[in-house]
Amino acid sequence: MKVLRGDFREYGPRISSKDGVVFTVAIKSTTEKASILLFDIKTKKQLHEIELLPEFAVGRVYSVEVTGIEIDKICYLIKEDDKTALDPYCTAIVGRDKWGDIKERQTKEFAVYSGISHVEKKWKDTKVVVAPSDMILYKLHMRGFTAGFNMAASKVGNFNGLLSKKSYLKSMGVTSIELMPLYDFEELFLDNKMLISPKGMITETKEFSGKKNYWGFGIANYFAPKASYFGGASNACEGLRNMVSNLHNSDFEVIMEMAFAAETSDDLILECLKYYVKYFHIDGFHIVGCNAPIGRIASEPYLADTKIFYEFIPEEILCNEKGKKHLFVYNDSFMNVTRQIENHMNGSMVQFANHMRRQNSAYGFVNYMANVNGFSLWDSYSYGEKHNWDNGEDNRDGTNNNYSFNYGVEGKTTNKTINANRFREMRNAFAALMLSQSVPLFVAADEAAATHLGNNNPYCQDNKVGYTCFTKTKSKDSLTSFVKNLIEFRKNHKCLRVESPFLMNDYRHLGLPDMSFHGTEPWMMSIGEEQKALGVLYNGAYVDEEEEVFVCYNFHYDAVDMALPLLAPGKRWRLCFNTAKYTDDFEPKPIHDQQSINVPGNSISVLVGVKPGKR
Repeated sequence: MKVLRGDFREYGPRISSKDGVVFTVAIKSTTEKASILLFDIKTKKQLHEIELLPEFAVGRVYSVEVTGIEIDKICYLIKEDDKTALDPYCTAIVGRDKWGDIKERQTKEFAVYSGISHVEKKWKDTKVVVAPSDMILYKLHMRGFTAGFNMAASKVGNFNGLLSKKSYLKSMGVTSIELMPLYDFEELFLDNKMLISPKGMITETKEFSGKKNYWGFGIANYFAPKASYFGGASNACEGLRNMVSNLHNSDFEVIMEMAFAAETSDDLILECLKYYVKYFHIDGFHIVGCNAPIGRIASEPYLADTKIFYEFIPEEILCNEKGKKHLFVYNDSFMNVTRQIENHMNGSMVQFANHMRRQNSAYGFVNYMANVNGFSLWDSYSYGEKHNWDNGEDNRDGTNNNYSFNYGVEGKTTNKTINANRFREMRNAFAALMLSQSVPLFVAADEAAATHLGNNNPYCQDNKVGYTCFTKTKSKDSLTSFVKNLIEFRKNHKCLRVESPFLMNDYRHLGLPDMSFHGTEPWMMSIGEEQKALGVLYNGAYVDEEEEVFVCYNFHYDAVDMALPLLAPGKRWRLCFNTAKYTDDFEPKPIHDQQSINVPGNSISVLVGVKPGKR
């Protein structure tokens, strides 16, 4: 074995030859002596200790090239003074090959090691480009999604299970998949325990607390694809690439959720995002759980084609955006405003109208009606308060601001009227979401009315409470069909989802404004607090479409007569659907009265203006 000065190009291990690896690590300012410990990957027997000498350093960064080793048969740890630790930039984690393998890991005292992946190896892939206006974003948890379909055990909790459902996702109209943490995290919550021997010697050990970090948030090994998801440490790199390539071949975008811990350095965050783009061709990142250096991320040339989703992006950063749209504001705003108006919680119709047209030419927004950190969509209409008792935190965890309503009974019920109301509200939620101008997102199995039994923070529920269960009933199948039809309707009407803000006037002299708001009378939108009905007219001519679309939102308890705007000569209004009377059919149906339409209480009607004979 030979040890030479490395190249300092990237942190972590990089294979330099068939028997050589360059290790580049940063050492703490208080460390007096540091080294790299090499171990046999199977026996975990220490093979070598490589001292990090001054001639291998630039400041506190050390880079060594080690040759004459069997790369695939070793793992390593970083030793600083008398403490050993994982390399935060390692490309694999050895010791967590199987999810939640408590018994086996206990025998090894839950020890894990830094691994080396062949990230430099070239691979074939197909580039996928999805315009923001075409996106349908679907969020899932690798383990929960695959467990929810009652798959074979060999497919649960790994990428093969996800890939087996590509046809389902394609049939739904999904274009982009947001995956909760795919990097290697410790799924077992471990407590440090002090042991005292009969002779008074004190040793520290780890003990499983009984809870699992199901979501994967918190401190993690961000550069290492999760071994249990991708076929073990030795296959994790190749497994993630296979998944990405397979999804790209089917025209899906891959968005990684990156839940960096608060103490993660800005440099590591930036390097990590670049790493997944460079070596794994990831299309975008949803960054959560930290004060991310969003200014540096937004201006990083390497990420100029990468979609970045973040809860809050300062106005000065958004205003300076130029070129390809790649920054997206991703937060609860649309959900909260829409739930308030839908569940009769003094919501503002003005706020709702403004959120339906949130858009900017330089940056975008993500809209959703439910997300993982809150009630599932079904639970939003089934529970008036959270029920997080199984989390072991006495229901103190999770948000209290759910704007939810149970419609008469807390939780599950056999009452047909209550369930019918809940499914109607689910259709209202999906309709508002898919008819909004921004990028729509929904969580896996919300289209099948999945429940978390009132738990609005199932971060540690590695069970049916946390999984996304696709149980089948007539009502749930009908809801899934409704969502499919909605997505197809959105895709067939570009006027709903243009990339730039609506100007709300007829600046091209096409007979109608690009978009306009209406009340119970055409061209007159009432703004009073008591007003809970709104008509929205979209002029298809502004995107070279022949149809106008008119959406009537009625969030009053009672039915409302909405006036229909006058169409060009030869055109007639036809009704596509109403959420209160949905019958699995979006085919435009003739209506006799072309002056007004009666919209049932708590429902949404969608009409198109067409020339008879065109349909």
